[in-house]
Amino acid sequence: MSEAGKVFLLGSSGGGAVAEVFQRVARELGGKRARVGFSLAALPSAGGEGQTRAFLKGALPEAEVARFAVDGEEGTTRAPEARAVVERADVLFFGGGDPVLVARRLVDAGADVWIRDARARGAICVGLSAGSIALGAFWGSWSDESPDEDPAIIPCVGVAADLVVDCHAEEDDWAELRTVKRCLGARGRGLRFAGIGHGCALIVSGGGAHEWIGRDLLLSSSD
Repeated sequence: MSEAGKVFLLGSSGGGAVAEVFQRVARELGGKRARVGFSLAALPSAGGEGQTRAFLKGALPEAEVARFAVDGEEGTTRAPEARAVVERADVLFFGGGDPVLVARRLVDAGADVWIRDARARGAICVGLSAGSIALGAFWGSWSDESPDEDPAIIPCVGVAADLVVDCHAEEDDWAELRTVKRCLGARGRGLRFAGIGHGCALIVSGGGAHEWIGRDLLLSSSD
């Protein structure tokens, strides 16, 4: 059986962590011409596809790059075609935007299962900001009408199944992450809560070990 692929969780698009993460991804690939699948499910409207393709081709110059889109996105591909992109991929990339939107779209489409299966067979997963949040276990959905009320807890993709992640929120001392931790209550038992700051990244090995590029916050369920 193949070892599960590494998961690279980037806090932001700025700083040196992005370059280091993709250097490490390239080393993991060992010179292989990679097939990269990417998701723009975090974006509420069309746009960004060309920019994301260019970014990924710059980061992995020999890669074959393909988007997969699920129900609810503009430019949706048929489910079998989207699933085929995920199943062929050596690397899966999830970009920034709205973490609740990307989590709901991927989970509602059943794509979370495809993505977990891909990682289990060895595919590398890379998240950026909202994409990193969505690769964890849970996140919170706050009401626009009542933003001071506790959020609804929503399931995420669960590729990093032992983590709940927030990104670039160090200025408020990770208030939303701490709120999600509190609201999870007993469901948060055994999870770790990671705040990944600007210019930082958290790497999860195939065996589940954690490594930081930079560091901000890592709370256990008992903290």
